[in-house]
Amino acid sequence: MFTPQHDGLTPQSLLRHKDGPCSHDLYVAEGRVCERRFIDGNETLYTPLPVEELDCRDGKNSTRFYHRITIPCPTKTHQLRIRVDETDEDRQVDPKTKKQRFNRTEHLRQVPPSTPAGRRLKGFRQDSESIHSRFDQAYPHERVPAYGARGALLIYLGYAWLNNSITRALNALHS
Repeated sequence: MFTPQHDGLTPQSLLRHKDGPCSHDLYVAEGRVCERRFIDGNETLYTPLPVEELDCRDGKNSTRFYHRITIPCPTKTHQLRIRVDETDEDRQVDPKTKKQRFNRTEHLRQVPPSTPAGRRLKGFRQDSESIHSRFDQAYPHERVPAYGARGALLIYLGYAWLNNSITRALNALHS
């Protein structure tokens, strides 16, 4: 699923990467990892860092997603792996504010909206929402008649297969 970000999110500090004489302040802005730089003394600029790959790693009980990013630097090029999904550290409550320290999933997206892939996925959002709406309306009480996640997944896959088959057949008639 692709969801747009809320408007008005301020850049959030992510980490300071240090490697020898190099130091880079990394922030999350506009759904992606950026390097914070100061220009003209006090103006702040957030430069988006290129995502080389969305890395998926399976664990025993969970799957973790990472952005493999490159930090261009005059000294040397740095490669980092930044976790995209929520971490245990993110869930900790700040004693001063009584809120979670960092809502990583709100600020950092697997597919950032301002990238070519994000713009392409955004175009599919309306179609997928209307298909999901028709799917929900097809069942009484808007509930899928399945027990467990695997049963529901089987019904969703069957519905998608049926929907795609009908679309292909209609397309063949008009060609």
